[in-house]
Order: sequence, then C-alpha cells, then structure tokens
Amino acid sequence: MSAGAAVVVAMAVILSISLIGGGSRGGGEIFLQTAAAAGRDPFTPSAATDTRSAAAPSGPSASRIGSRTVAVSGAHPGLYGGTKNVASCDVEKQITYLTENESKGSAFAGALRIPQAEVPAYLRSLTPVRLVWDTRVTNHGYRDGRATAYQAVLQAGTAVLVDGRGVPRVRCACGNPLAPAVAVQGEQKYKGEKWTAFRSSTIVAVVPAPKPMKAVTMFDPESKAWFERPNGDIQGRSDHPIPPPKGQQPNAAFPVLPDPSTDSADEFPEGDDRDTQDDRTDEEEEHGDEEQKKDEDEKHKDDDQKKDEDEKHKDDDQKKDDEQKKEEDEKRKEHEEQEEQKKKDEKQKEQEEQKKKEQEEQKKKDEKDEKQKDQPVAPDPDQPPSPVEPEKPVEPQQDEKQPVEPEPQRPQPPKTEEPAEPQPPEQPPEQPQEQPQEQPQEQPQEPAPDQPQQKLRNP
Repeated sequence: MSAGAAVVVAMAVILSISLIGGGSRGGGEIFLQTAAAAGRDPFTPSAATDTRSAAAPSGPSASRIGSRTVAVSGAHPGLYGGTKNVASCDVEKQITYLTENESKGSAFAGALRIPQAEVPAYLRSLTPVRLVWDTRVTNHGYRDGRATAYQAVLQAGTAVLVDGRGVPRVRCACGNPLAPAVAVQGEQKYKGEKWTAFRSSTIVAVVPAPKPMKAVTMFDPESKAWFERPNGDIQGRSDHPIPPPKGQQPNAAFPVLPDPSTDSADEFPEGDDRDTQDDRTDEEEEHGDEEQKKDEDEKHKDDDQKKDEDEKHKDDDQKKDDEQKKEEDEKRKEHEEQEEQKKKDEKQKEQEEQKKKEQEEQKKKDEKDEKQKDQPVAPDPDQPPSPVEPEKPVEPQQDEKQPVEPEPQRPQPPKTEEPAEPQPPEQPPEQPQEQPQEQPQEQPQEPAPDQPQQKLRNP
C-alpha cells in the first residue's frame, strides 16, 4: 500500500471513530430493544408517534445478507420506511424537554458532539423515519449526569431521526442519542427481550452515505409503495410518491438490500459469534430452525403463487397487447385504403377536369378555324415565299379612289351661232293662233375623257 493510500485509510478510521462518539469496544454484550420499549436509562419521555413493530424481512431478501451483521450505506433505498405524510416522532416535544432539563440537554449535546445551544436547530434538521430492518447502533443512556454508550439492536419498526447522510441519530421512544455501531471484542452475547422475528442474519449496521442527501427514500410495508421525504421535514407534509428505485421489485413484501460483495454493503467486523449470538439452547435452536424453514417454505409458496399470477397477468397483458396491435393494424389498413381511394378520386377528378379543358380548347379552336375559313388568309410575312413559277404580267389596274390625271384638252372647233328665230307678228288677243312647236335641239355633249370628242351636229 502506498503512503498516500495509508493516510487516506487512517483518516477514514479517525472519522469513523469521531462519528460514533469514541469508538471504545464494550465487551461482547449487545442489548436488544423492541420498537415501543423505552430501554435502559432513557434521556426523555417517549416522543414516538408511530411505534408499530414490524417483522424483519426473511426469506430470499434476508438470505442475501449472510450470517453476520452487514454494513449498509445510509443512502440505500429501503433502509427506512414509514407511512406517507405521517411523522413517526414529535420533535418539538423532545426539544421542549431537553431545553427545560439543562443537565440532560448538556449530556445529549455532548454525545452528539454539538454545542448545547444548537440542540433545537439540530433536531429540526433531522428526518423522522421507521427502521425496516433490525439495526445495530451505538446507543447512549443517561446515568449519573452523563451519557453512557453501549451496543444495541433496535427492532424493525423503531421510530428514529436520521441525519443528512442517512445515519440514525435519535431514538424517539427514549430520546437517546445514537451513533454508528462499533464492533465488539470477544463472543457476541445478545441481552434483553427477543422478539419473534429476531434473526441474527437479518441485522444491518448503517454507515454514513458518501455525500449529503436531499431526501430519504422510504418504503411503506403496508401499502408496498415508495415515497421520498425531504430532509428536515419533521412533520412529513412534503412526502411525494415515487416509482420503485432501481434494483427494487414492484409490490415486493420487503425491500432488497445490496449484495455483500458490492461497495455499498460489506460484512461488519465482529468477533467470533459462533453458537452464542442468540443465547439459545440446542432445542431452541432446532425449533427456531424449523420455524425458519417453515417460514421460508411459506415464503417460497407465496413466491410461486405470485410468480404464477405474474405469468397469468403477463399472458393477459400479452393477449391484450396483441389485440390492441391487431386493432391498430386494422385501423391503419382502413386508413391506408381510405387514403388510396381518396388519391384515386382526386386523380379521376383531375383527369375529368383535364378532359373538359381539352374539349373547351378544341371547341375554341374549331370556332377559330371557322372564322378563318370565311376570311382570306393573309400571307405570313415571316414565311419566305415558296419557289413557284414566274408570275405572268398583269395589266395594271387603277384604283378607283386614286385620282386620274386629266388628258390635255384638244382644241374644239368654234361653235356656230344659231340664227335667231323670227318673231311672229303679234296677234290680237282675241284670236290666238297656234304656234308650231319647237323641236328640241340636241345640246352638244362633251366627249368622255377616254373617248374622242364628236363633232356637234347642226340643228
């Protein structure tokens, strides 16, 4: 081991000793304390509001621990439990008693290594929970004006207050300060009243979490539900449900602890615990083994029954999923058919509109051709004339509207003056005589411009 690593290990050991309040090893006695009992040398009257005892986990969940006490991180989910929105401890009652009794308040502060004036604030920073497992701790009783430390196992269901790293710090039924457990020398001897579910193989020892926690992940053994309680919520009013944490089975009877081979759990260093850890006779041990075997058989039976139910539920869920998938496929197929029919209808409509448009264009074209047929077609100026036979000379035609130059007038013969007709003698008015009618004389006509003038005839 390098020098640097050795220093780190030494510092860790010193920190561990400071956390537990001394680190002295007290013989081989470990005192058992039930959930509701005040225990030896209490600091305060009971402030526990929820003292229901709980059977320690057994069967497959407990068998993972091994035969010795296991150290578990205070941040591990399922280490603590309780009832949602129900606080297991009356913190204000403890504060009032320790404030009024200065000698006990001083001993209490000394056991936790905090100033006496900070006791109220310190208690309000803790979180009320209940133990899910039988838990090893360093307990402190009040005797002769000072705190006395001893090793104890607290029954599952005991109400305690835990700090920000998940370590139990106060036992609510007696107000005793708590610290992490320390190993005992020599043979382990359990003293005190044993409870029915007590098994030395189901004991855990809590070690501080690697870093402070914002909330405690808790398990409700009655509802088999999980929830979180923020640190310092001494009344449990901010609890909120959460899904089962990673590694925990839904609707399980008890939480699962980490395997001893992982970093978060390891065997707690103890002395030799062979044959003496339960103070049982051979007959009691045999009887206890039979009961344990019976409990395990019942547990296995329940597990098999639950497994069958799970398989049935799984089949039902699979069948339901298949039916749902089939229904979704049918709906999708129907939707695709509708979309396909819609596309066909749109295409047919486009074709009809195109056909109608073509008919209208053809009609307009026919009408245009009819009009062009009635009118002479003007030559296309852009179209070069096709090579044809030379045109025959055409006599020029004068445009009627174009003025024609007058031909020079020919000299006309002088007109002969007509002799004056003799006037008849005047007749008396009484006897008028008929006068011979004059023959009309032809007036000379001017010759047409394009014809020679004819000589005027004499009358």
